[in-house]
Amino acid sequence: MEKDGYRVSIIIPNYNRKRNLERLLPSIADQTYADYEVIIIDDSSPDKSAVEYIKDFIKDHKNMRLVENTENIGFVKTCNKAIKLANSEYICILTNDTEVAKNFIQRNVEVLDADISIGVLSCTIVDKEGETWFSGGSLKRWIITSLRDDFRGVREVDYAAGTSCFYRKEVFDKIGLLSEYFVMYHEDVEFCLRVKHETNYRTCMFGEKLVTHNIGSNGMLPSRAAYYLHRNHILLLKRYSPKFIPWVLLYYLWEISNLLFVSLSKLRPSYFLLTPYIIKGILQGLVMRKSS
Repeated sequence: MEKDGYRVSIIIPNYNRKRNLERLLPSIADQTYADYEVIIIDDSSPDKSAVEYIKDFIKDHKNMRLVENTENIGFVKTCNKAIKLANSEYICILTNDTEVAKNFIQRNVEVLDADISIGVLSCTIVDKEGETWFSGGSLKRWIITSLRDDFRGVREVDYAAGTSCFYRKEVFDKIGLLSEYFVMYHEDVEFCLRVKHETNYRTCMFGEKLVTHNIGSNGMLPSRAAYYLHRNHILLLKRYSPKFIPWVLLYYLWEISNLLFVSLSKLRPSYFLLTPYIIKGILQGLVMRKSS
């Protein structure tokens, strides 16, 4: 029989990627902290082997459950659907391309318990080689930048990546869920900005490296990602700092010029093929009326 309630809810949005699940689920099941549930929410994966793997794995873990979307609704809506199902003090969104240390939940809970001013929290995230991949987010001059330095202790940041992020449920109760207007990408940045502007809570990182992000090695963005990253950046600016739009547009002009240079000098036409999607995203962000 399922427990009535847990102190922590771990939300894992999933779409295909059985191989990732084979790394992640055993690591999240083997935790030093006991008072937690795992909500795996599958966004109508075409690869049914991933869903079958989840069903088989959770048979032996009574604190885990699978929710299946009947149709594909996208990353942000999937996360929000799971957040509504969670009734814990702390909610963690954990992407399916991660692995976590045994004390991942315990250390995040300890940091949150020790400082009630923290509303959003993440530990440092490393890549497959153990190098720091994310140690905090910076919005200096409104260029969205992932910090990759090594630090100790706890520090406040502009945003925390939604890769493995803890939230107080009270924050969602106060300001609402992730913005579904963003569809994918930068919804984590927008949420942290909302926390800063609408609450007294802080967004923080702590230096312990408890999460491995199993990202691809080539670093190239698919066209859809390029579109949403740039569109959503403009939407952030329109809502929180419109005076920086001209500066960011100049930055994008440099970015596009650099893509052309790399494409021609290194004979990599795929780089420049991203530019139509970047331009489309920028223009769409500029003309869209609503940004929340």
